[in-house]
Amino acid sequence: MFQKLLRSPGPPVIGTFVKIPALEIAEIIGGAGFDFVVIDTEHALLSVRDVYSLIVVYSRMGVAPLVRITDHGYGDAQRYLDAGAAGILVPHVSDATQAKTVMRQFLFPPEGSRGMGYAARAAQWGALEGGVAEYVRAGQEDVARIAMIEEQGAVEDIEGILAAPGLDAVFIGPGDLSLSMGVPGGSPAVHDAVTGAIEAAVRAGVPVGTVVAGEDQIRLRAEQGCRFILVGNDTGMISGAARRALAQARQAGARPVSVP
Repeated sequence: MFQKLLRSPGPPVIGTFVKIPALEIAEIIGGAGFDFVVIDTEHALLSVRDVYSLIVVYSRMGVAPLVRITDHGYGDAQRYLDAGAAGILVPHVSDATQAKTVMRQFLFPPEGSRGMGYAARAAQWGALEGGVAEYVRAGQEDVARIAMIEEQGAVEDIEGILAAPGLDAVFIGPGDLSLSMGVPGGSPAVHDAVTGAIEAAVRAGVPVGTVVAGEDQIRLRAEQGCRFILVGNDTGMISGAARRALAQARQAGARPVSVP
């Protein structure tokens, strides 16, 4: 699902991070019209069961569910893929060697070491049309394996990372990148590093995405060639809406009442 979005012509596809396991929130986010979501297990307290439920709900709503895993491990990521995740985001991929090792875990043999889970949801509980061959094909070709570029060393080795077998896209994370560089977020140095990584990915023909804030950034990154863009997260949207509602109520309550 997500791979098709990346390959489709037109402007970048738009997604958001998901941190809340409530199905009501999932239906609200899905109903808003996002193209994809990134279910965040790195920075949110989501169980495997939570992630599974979210994958099912979002995929049923036609929203591609990606999962940002907690580390470079194989175990939970395997279960997310067998649950039907459209892709995996791997945090803190630091260099080309690491990229090759990590991506290999999410490819079936002989290219990689992913295990067979044909009785799982991704194979429609063993009833997938096309059988095992289609399950394997979909796992190789339809799943998006995405490396997160979040460190200065990764930006410096970006061309090697982009060449890693099995890698389908890269995501540039400006927040952690600024920490790695020891400079404030939003500084010119971070902007230039993100831009350089995006340009390298575009040259290599590898779909690239990042997180943005505001229309100007969206426009800039789209013009630079980003194929997918993330805007905010569900917790931030709820927090912002709550604060705006309260501010409006307090402002209205403070206004003098006009007496006829």
